[in-house]
Amino acid sequence: MEDVGALAALASKAFSDTYRGLDEPHEIADYVAENFNTQTVTSVVSDPNATTLLAEVGTELAGYAVLARSEPPSCVSEPSPIELARFYLAEQFIGHGYGAQLMLAVHTEARRQGAQSLWLGVYDRNVRAVSFYERQGFTKRGGKEFLFGGRVYIDPIYASPVRNEA
Repeated sequence: MEDVGALAALASKAFSDTYRGLDEPHEIADYVAENFNTQTVTSVVSDPNATTLLAEVGTELAGYAVLARSEPPSCVSEPSPIELARFYLAEQFIGHGYGAQLMLAVHTEARRQGAQSLWLGVYDRNVRAVSFYERQGFTKRGGKEFLFGGRVYIDPIYASPVRNEA
């Protein structure tokens, strides 16, 4: 990837915009500083067990998704799963169909890699994301611990078969 800095900036802003008002500002800032700095994003992009997909509108980076080969939680019983580890759009691109297009690309890439299902964890207070994933065919399977701001949350786990069309 040519411009990891642009992806890190998008990831930082998208995460901050998504969780503003849902969590403490200093906790969001700490998480962003640790998880979306250029060094961390570079390691994700270069990880052989992860695939980063970019969504562009014109010449502007609009969003991204990360598929990761990781051990699914026990509540995911679907065959050949791959994790949708990140899925974010910049605020100005939400509500225009770009999320659905990016999700289609996620399914296409997952299928290309031989996965038969997708799984993800999502913050239950992120109602917009939960609603989007449900509209995209994901169903709740259970929960998984997620450490944020020094507290342990139980994030719902969702799964979906990989779509055959695309």
